[in-house]
Amino acid sequence: DSTFVFGNYAPDSAHVFINGLAAKQYPNRTFMAMVPVQTGRFTFRAVARVDSTRQTKEDSIVVERKVYIPAFLVTSPNEPMTIDTSYVFPEKDFVLEPGDLLGVVMKGSPQKSASFTIDGLQQTWPMAEQPARRQFYWGEAVFGRAQPPRTKEVEGIYTGAYLLQDADTVRSAAIRFRLQDSTGNVLETTASGRLSVIPKGVPRVVRLTSELTIGRTGPGQAYQFFLPAGVKLRVTGRDGEYLRVHLLEDETIWVPRANCEALPPGTLPPTSTVEVARAASFADRVRVTIFLGERLPFKIEQRTKPNRLEVVLYGVTSDTDWIRQEAIDPLLGDMRWAQERDEKYRLSIDLNQKQQWGYRAFFEDTNLILEIKKTPALPGWPARPLQDLLICVDPGHGPDLGAIGPTGLSESVATPMLAQELQAKLEARGARVILTRNAVEGITLSARPKFADVANADLFVSLHFNALPDGVNPFINHGVSAYYFHPQSYSLASNILKQLLKSTKLSNFGLYYDNLAVCRITSMPAVLIEPAFIMHPLEEARILDPLFRQKVAGAIVQGLEEFVKAAKD
Repeated sequence: DSTFVFGNYAPDSAHVFINGLAAKQYPNRTFMAMVPVQTGRFTFRAVARVDSTRQTKEDSIVVERKVYIPAFLVTSPNEPMTIDTSYVFPEKDFVLEPGDLLGVVMKGSPQKSASFTIDGLQQTWPMAEQPARRQFYWGEAVFGRAQPPRTKEVEGIYTGAYLLQDADTVRSAAIRFRLQDSTGNVLETTASGRLSVIPKGVPRVVRLTSELTIGRTGPGQAYQFFLPAGVKLRVTGRDGEYLRVHLLEDETIWVPRANCEALPPGTLPPTSTVEVARAASFADRVRVTIFLGERLPFKIEQRTKPNRLEVVLYGVTSDTDWIRQEAIDPLLGDMRWAQERDEKYRLSIDLNQKQQWGYRAFFEDTNLILEIKKTPALPGWPARPLQDLLICVDPGHGPDLGAIGPTGLSESVATPMLAQELQAKLEARGARVILTRNAVEGITLSARPKFADVANADLFVSLHFNALPDGVNPFINHGVSAYYFHPQSYSLASNILKQLLKSTKLSNFGLYYDNLAVCRITSMPAVLIEPAFIMHPLEEARILDPLFRQKVAGAIVQGLEEFVKAAKD
């Protein structure tokens, strides 16, 4: 029901009002306000008056911004009876198999009778009205105080389900909904997504063609697998532009249709046995080879208590009599396999490290290779723990602007200024530093972790300055935060955050597990740091202060040093 507005004004004597409400003004001629809003077309009217007691055109400057504010869900009216056609699912074409559960949703006037049919199937199925509920807002849940939204409870959401049978073979069938009141009045609508049900007789197999394909928990949902090109997958369904992939009878993932090449009908679903696994020792890494007959889906599960990497392979049956360690390497402990269930194979690799320093997983021909990095030599220990470490510093954004502060300062300009301070302090401690960009230009977001990986960096630190999504109160929610993705990066993020809080005295905005592109790199501990809020007038002013940037850079260096000290074997 409200959102923030910020900006700058002139002259110093001006008073700023947003839609008639006085904004909070700051010494650097910036302002910020939380303003009530209404859904639909909405105008923000900012007025700067030299004399707050007068309202003449001569002493006022007016700026208007017209926006559209989408509505939260609301209960549809009872009279007249209606169906909300914007809330009818499925929205996209999809493909299922017999035995799958079809789910449908429709929103309409509450306390009515609802049903659905599928063209080509001679049956009508009932729908049930769900208990009233409020709409979830992720921005407040993640970045605010996790208070439930102050929206009204929504009634009139009807759901239906049908377990598809072997005889239910339809192609691009329409799903039709019916809503009826107690007097017999009827409304009907049709879902935009159409259903195809295909028999299970001939398995459909695809091969991944992209360098990296994300396997998700559902269409467009959370990341779960990171699969290289050439992996073969058995497809059992489709939802829009995502294909459902069979891993086990009760375990599936979803991959983008565009990343897949269909293999000819009759192609066998991919399977393999594992007879041998073997570990070779090198100066800076251990290389584990799992010998396979096909490129199969896999995931790496990283454990830290105790330190262990677990390779989980699907479509694999063990025939493993031999696991060879070519040399007695101090990094490696026990290596052991387990057949957790049919076609699910796990290889557990115990690691004698206080801290894991990264790994790479890739295929050579059909064999899965896992390279595990050893703890760096640390020649400057203990006085100079960062000596000779290669640290990749990523000044966030550029050429895109990123977030923008009240004075017009952009993240793309602010992060290189901090990166220069950090580089100087790291090099003074003996570290080697590479930057992903200079002050003007930068490589793409996806190329930045690749750049660090090709350089074989030991650590990756991405620098950003924060901002909030609409509707979250910046007067309350601001300060310092740190982000990581893999378990190996948790202690690096937490150490840097502790030092930043101690040095800057800003509020603690939190430590986050977050699925960020620069944090997903596996070959080194990687973190993203937000030392301040560029959208907050007081914190933007500090970002522009060279002394503050020196404090931040010093705190990051101290956090890195604390991490390395704790990580030394």
